[in-house]
Amino acid sequence: MDNENKMIILTSNEDLINQLSANKIPDTHTINFNYLNNLSQLNSKIDKLYEKLIDSSVKNSNKFNDRICVICGNVAIGYNYDVLTCASCRIFFYRNQNQRNKLKCLLRQGQCSVDYKHDRKCPRCRLDRCFQVGMRKDLRINHQQKQNISSKSLSQPTHTTDNLMMDMVKEDDIILICDNKNELLSVEDLLIIENIRSSFVLIFQDHNIQCSCVDISNRICALVSWSQFASRNILDSIKFFRKINQFEQLNIDDRFILIKYNIFLLFLILKCFYFKPSNDCCSYDNNQLAEKHRQFFLLCGDSYGIRDMFVNLIHSLVKITEQDPIFLSFLLIILLFSQGLSMNENEPTLKDSLIVNQFQSYYIELLWKYLINKQGEIKTWKCFTHLITIIIRIQSVGKIIREFFRIQSITSDVMDQIEPLMHTLLLIQ
Repeated sequence: MDNENKMIILTSNEDLINQLSANKIPDTHTINFNYLNNLSQLNSKIDKLYEKLIDSSVKNSNKFNDRICVICGNVAIGYNYDVLTCASCRIFFYRNQNQRNKLKCLLRQGQCSVDYKHDRKCPRCRLDRCFQVGMRKDLRINHQQKQNISSKSLSQPTHTTDNLMMDMVKEDDIILICDNKNELLSVEDLLIIENIRSSFVLIFQDHNIQCSCVDISNRICALVSWSQFASRNILDSIKFFRKINQFEQLNIDDRFILIKYNIFLLFLILKCFYFKPSNDCCSYDNNQLAEKHRQFFLLCGDSYGIRDMFVNLIHSLVKITEQDPIFLSFLLIILLFSQGLSMNENEPTLKDSLIVNQFQSYYIELLWKYLINKQGEIKTWKCFTHLITIIIRIQSVGKIIREFFRIQSITSDVMDQIEPLMHTLLLIQ
């Protein structure tokens, strides 16, 4: 018929329900409301279990902003040119270290305040202050100096990843990176980058995110096996984030909110890491895995091209990141610390949003420095501009995919069979 009518029947008549189920009318779904009424109580218990999963013992670590720039008094990001400084003073010294004779004192007295609270700081006095506290012009440091700086950064309260991971950094690796005449990245920056990279690779290198493990015998089997597959990868993601010291420093409620609302979207980035141009479930060729991936989405009721959006986004991520584990690991951290990434109106407000923003800004800056060192400033500008559009797509596509699986899980009446963790991450109330 040209004009089809949609009908919703609410009934407690079991004979009518059995008759509708037996006839198997196309596009007809039966939802057990007695079952749905118990979901809220079930999810409350799951949330408590999930909070225990990401909870950790209280650590005697100092807060991120305990370290102060010795030049201007702002929050320090680490040792730069052998001195504890903020990002602004580090860049200022990098640009002006050989320009002292060209800089003029604003008051012509050589005693101007260079406090970070002053909008206009005297460049001559600021540079003099840099030299007074011991900033060095020589960028190429010898082996003994590398050891001294590394020891100094490890002995001070630090905002790096878990200090135990420092032991995993091989001395030869640090020397190799430092010998690139690195002007933007300090030795501490290099240690942080290597620790995060090694944690990321150690956790994810033996995985292979493919759809081959998903059972497509029928819709219920597909959804249940998908939930098991997704749950394993999300647990590994949580394991990775627990290696990040800043995440461990957050309020337990804030950690729970960020994981609950953001981590589902980060699955896209992990898939990018494992992507292969051919014989992959997300490749454009008609291989066996890709065909199975299509069948899975069709079996789950995809009639809106959701798989195509997913695959196209994976290819865009592969292109911009080049599957660089450092780029991808930092992108994971930056997006985890993104408040409102889920675009869900029910997402609670964080208790300490300021510290979350500080942590995110720190990792954005570190990724920026890494990319400039790797590919130059012009290409990095273009990369960041493109990355903004990619993140917006991650938000929109991630929201659509989460809602798709949420509805499919409820209407297929499989909530008692899918992994408990997915109850929380699909935001089923």
